Amino acid sequence: MKKLFIILAVMAVVLGCTEWQNPQIRQAWGLIEENPESAKNVLVKVRTESLTERDKADYGLLKTIVDLSTPGILKNDSLISASIAYYNQHGDDWHRGRAYLYRGLVRWYRLASYPSAIKDFKVAEIISERADDKELKSQTYGMLRYANVIINNHPQTLRYALKMLDSSIELNDSMFMLQSLVKCAIAYVNMHQTDSACIYIEKALSPQMLSLVSDERCMSSMMTLKGKMVGDLYFLAGVYAQAAKIYQEHGDDEKAMACLTKWKETSHYIGYLPEARILKAQGQYEKAIELVKTELLNCDRKTRMQCMELLSELYELTDNHEQALEAKRYIKAYNDSMKYVNQVMKMAEWQQKFDEVRQTKEFYRRTSWMQGLIIALIVVVALAIAIGMLLHRRKVRRLSFRLDEDASRISELRTNIEQLEKSGEQNGQEMERLKEELENRMERISGTLLVGTQMFSQLQQRQCIAEATAKEQQCLVDYFAQLRPKRWQEWERKYSALSTAQYIFLIMQDDLHFDDEAIAAALNVKRTSVRSMRSRIKSRES
Repeated sequence: MKKLFIILAVMAVVLGCTEWQNPQIRQAWGLIEENPESAKNVLVKVRTESLTERDKADYGLLKTIVDLSTPGILKNDSLISASIAYYNQHGDDWHRGRAYLYRGLVRWYRLASYPSAIKDFKVAEIISERADDKELKSQTYGMLRYANVIINNHPQTLRYALKMLDSSIELNDSMFMLQSLVKCAIAYVNMHQTDSACIYIEKALSPQMLSLVSDERCMSSMMTLKGKMVGDLYFLAGVYAQAAKIYQEHGDDEKAMACLTKWKETSHYIGYLPEARILKAQGQYEKAIELVKTELLNCDRKTRMQCMELLSELYELTDNHEQALEAKRYIKAYNDSMKYVNQVMKMAEWQQKFDEVRQTKEFYRRTSWMQGLIIALIVVVALAIAIGMLLHRRKVRRLSFRLDEDASRISELRTNIEQLEKSGEQNGQEMERLKEELENRMERISGTLLVGTQMFSQLQQRQCIAEATAKEQQCLVDYFAQLRPKRWQEWERKYSALSTAQYIFLIMQDDLHFDDEAIAAALNVKRTSVRSMRSRIKSRES
């Protein structure tokens, strides 16, 4: 830490515009970066009594940098304090801020005067922010973060870690940014804020971040910074499955299995995939296959996909090619189904883009391609829903019929409008009527998907939906029926005559895995009301 900040200090002075008046000071400056000892020897020869007051202040600043860069004992901070006294009267923020920073470094590393050092760092912080001195801010924030680490002041540690991150972005320093992200993660871990810690770990490990630094520097930062590996960070955060994955990727199967053991001891243990992957790496293919099969008995669709991918690999390794092929067929079918879901999810976005330009004079000319694409998507969705009508019951069939009817009518209206435009007939009232009906039909289709998407997103973010209208609630239910058709089928088979509100309750409970507290917050009701609603839904089981 000390060495890092000494180097940064030297670089800061290099970037500064100080013109040393005394030739010996200028000479010492030329030597300080590569040969601090030689610079120190030059400064010894300076006759300080012949210096101007300004040169004395600059001499004190440079001498402090040299003394911090070389072994030796600093008995006091009188020299840099004299420089500060001058800069406070006659200097600028650039010199004054660095003088306070370096005196803080002297007091911290050489004199062990920690309260006084922190005071100097705080003064340097104020000056750097007032002058918007980016280099000085980065150094000062780093020292204040480090100081708060030493005294276990976790909130302040986090505060300055975040300031370091902001400063790294200002400086466009990718390595400094990477280090700051990891330090933010460590701070959140120490504050037991697991979710936030994981966010910053994932940012640090993102391809975009890692692509900005060399492999060697990246590994040094991620694997040794603060004496913790990335796996250690996840372990401390209580994210044992992710920790096991990181350890496994780095060939530490012993730590990976220890994480899984810890995972099993907690209430958060939800699957066998990590353990199966480790068994695969160890060559225990049959045991791995059994674990994956156990996982398949009770897992969601995403996890099932991961299971099938692993099973395919395991069957190939055990020369069971027929079952490996079957697993690959499942994976392909899953990917095909996801293409449809993605189309539905993007409908709202397309509709929004369409609405932004529909009222301009060049509407039909400029957006003809967009109209065609939207109508094509509507037809695809309508056809998919029509096929799903064989599997769905009342609500899904009604929604499918409306979409199909509207899509057909939209195509008809567009054809009629184009014919009127080509014929040149001056029937303004008929043209306006057709255009108005076209807009209404398209708004009705987009409305269900758009409102439903927005409502579902609000639930995912655990926002309160108590103020939603009955129409908005119905849009949410209709949208979910298209998003999760298999789950919707399951509910339709299991329950009879559920209300819209009861379906929303099931969405929160079964799909989003809300606990009673989260459901109560989303609906703005008491927890007793949540239990009552669950009881009423249970009474409608077929």
